[in-house]
Amino acid sequence: MIVKYYGVEDNVCEWNYLQGIIKHLTDKVDTLTLHIVSVTPEWDRRDEVVLSETTRNVILAVHDEYMTDCIPDEWKNRDDVLVFKSYLLPNQVETNIFPLPLGYNKKHSKLKNRPIKERPVDVFFSGHMSSQNRVDHMTPVVKFFEQLAPSKRPKLDINITKGFNMGFNPSEYSERLHNSKIVVCPAGNVSMETFRHYEGLRSGTVVVSPRLPQNEIYKDNYIVQVDDWGKEAGGVIMDLLSDLDMLQLVKEQQDSDYNNRYSVKAVADYICSKL
Repeated sequence: MIVKYYGVEDNVCEWNYLQGIIKHLTDKVDTLTLHIVSVTPEWDRRDEVVLSETTRNVILAVHDEYMTDCIPDEWKNRDDVLVFKSYLLPNQVETNIFPLPLGYNKKHSKLKNRPIKERPVDVFFSGHMSSQNRVDHMTPVVKFFEQLAPSKRPKLDINITKGFNMGFNPSEYSERLHNSKIVVCPAGNVSMETFRHYEGLRSGTVVVSPRLPQNEIYKDNYIVQVDDWGKEAGGVIMDLLSDLDMLQLVKEQQDSDYNNRYSVKAVADYICSKL
């Protein structure tokens, strides 16, 4: 398998995740050219891609949180090209264009996946409120817990940072996720999808999120998705914490989702299933 990079280097957040996918694809596929391409408006490298004429081409189009419909016509509707794009909206799917799970930030480490009752923190969040999208999604959660009587308030570990990747160091962030029963996963700067969803799933922490795009990678999964986030997120979290045996079952369902749909091996299998 031949791997080519366009604007994607070892300093990008998804690097370790992408390398894991590549490793598993290498074990499964011999004759393939894999193109890993930055397609975000600020670092658009689509024009540099030269498709192989002797092998099938798989394109992983990454970084476009703006969710633009940016797949060039020359990549579409071809038997020799498959495109997997992160942040792909359901109406952007075509015959050879599929959604790609975002994966986890390379700062996240996989530690011991502990049962719910062994996790001392009830609710965890660490992230910024620098964008309006994030303010809109975190403000009602923060206010909900502030308004609870101290005797009814769960054990919180909520940390508002100054910007992306400006919070805890990687080891502390990973440890806190693994110590928490629930992680709050608000929207990112623009999209509803974030690395935090995958980091939470990878840590065995129950992920609570606004409604995610109903494309192939999220349809019928076990992420706890809240339709009216501003009004219902806090109540949903408290309901989950009220029955730890049930919360453990939710965790186990999400663990299965991660292993079968979102781990690097599962994503490599998903790509191979489309070949």
